Amino acid sequence: MAQQVSKPPEHDELQPHTSQPLTRQHTRLSMAGIVCLLVLIGVVILSSTGLLVISLVRGTSQSVALVGTGTPTSQQTQVPGQTGTPTQANSPAITPTATPPIFRPGNTLATSLQVPGGHFIIYEQQNYLYMISTAPGAAPQLLSTPGYVYNHAVPPVLTLTGQLLYSGDGIWLADIFSGTANQLATLDRNQVITSMALSSDGTTIAWTTEPSNGSGMDNIYAGALDNPTKVFKQASANCPCFRIFSFMNGSGKQGNTTLLLTDGQQSLEAIQFGLWSFNITKPLVTPQPILDGDSQQGPLLLSPYGNTLLYSTYEAQVPVPTDESVPNDLATLNYANSLNVAALQGQPLTQGVPQVILPKQQELSNHAAYHWVTTPIFTPDAQALVYVEFSSQAQAPYDRSSALYIAHISGTGQHLSVGKPQLLATSTAGLLELGAWLNSHVLALYADNSIYVLDVQSGAVATIVQTNAYARVIAVIGQGGI
Repeated sequence: MAQQVSKPPEHDELQPHTSQPLTRQHTRLSMAGIVCLLVLIGVVILSSTGLLVISLVRGTSQSVALVGTGTPTSQQTQVPGQTGTPTQANSPAITPTATPPIFRPGNTLATSLQVPGGHFIIYEQQNYLYMISTAPGAAPQLLSTPGYVYNHAVPPVLTLTGQLLYSGDGIWLADIFSGTANQLATLDRNQVITSMALSSDGTTIAWTTEPSNGSGMDNIYAGALDNPTKVFKQASANCPCFRIFSFMNGSGKQGNTTLLLTDGQQSLEAIQFGLWSFNITKPLVTPQPILDGDSQQGPLLLSPYGNTLLYSTYEAQVPVPTDESVPNDLATLNYANSLNVAALQGQPLTQGVPQVILPKQQELSNHAAYHWVTTPIFTPDAQALVYVEFSSQAQAPYDRSSALYIAHISGTGQHLSVGKPQLLATSTAGLLELGAWLNSHVLALYADNSIYVLDVQSGAVATIVQTNAYARVIAVIGQGGI
């Protein structure tokens, strides 16, 4: 349901106070009296001045305190898209006082979570990357990421060694604790990076580029981190316009040679329809279809260290909130209306028997009756799927109401099965997104200009930081690495 804000009561009208006239007294003052009167007036003036100074000092202190609870800032002048390391400065401490807009089933308040220590949450906000400790009272720190450019379709990737792989004016690899960054590949003029993936063992990278004006060649690069090469190209007008969805998971080098591709349909946004397999060791072989790219279906997620595919059989756009509660590049995306899982297996790769988690809805007369899914995430052991299901109001401002569900998964291959989704929590947030796991059951998430952590077992919640603007959770890293 949409959050209701009650109107504060009207203040009683203040009546003007009129002083009664004083009775005039005609009194003759002596010279001594006049001197005493002047001294008294001087004392009154000095006292008033002292009170004014104290008031100003208190006001200034309050202003400084308020600044300390605002958006993390840094002394930098980096222009988005330009290469260069911003000047690092400590962000002001941000007291996590935001009340989580997350409720237990039955609309009861969530209990407070004791946050696991020794972790850092990495998030992107307004073209910069930040890191914040889960320790109480921690302040966000600006990461040194030269060349980084925000692109919702190409989020940074945390490697097994705790380094951050990101894109912008090329492909970069940064050590988030030492502040050093190395450029792995440059970007040709008038080209845009549209997707990027890393193999599960962290040794092989792949990315795609497209011309920024839509005219030219689409390219796929892949290979070892220190020696990637161009493995595929085609004219941009010849769609499917391939993007990388993921590497197939497998033992040894088997997991580093097969790419799963999707179709971006000549859009630079985070759009992906259909699914194809492509062997990077055989660049002359045409990508092989797995999911039909002509219909509005597409992949959503591949299970960690396995090949269980989460996909939707129907994706569509939803009304864009007119109150700007959702950033435009997210509000205009296609969202899933259904959730299926199936095993990818065989040579060539084929989709196994699908298991339905959330069925596709038929044509409905009331738009508010549709459900949509965003930011699904497998648990670290891949034995469950957690996702956000939301609906929009039928009329402007098209406010959203959300709920968190968990569906348990068992078996593999032909024996894959899923349980009925169970409600974890509800939310009044205009935008709710899941992020990354701190451990096997504590999850970082974003809701209405703040980052929280949620225990999916107990339902307890804690506030990590108020970002005061949209922030996307990228990853979680421990003190000594992942």
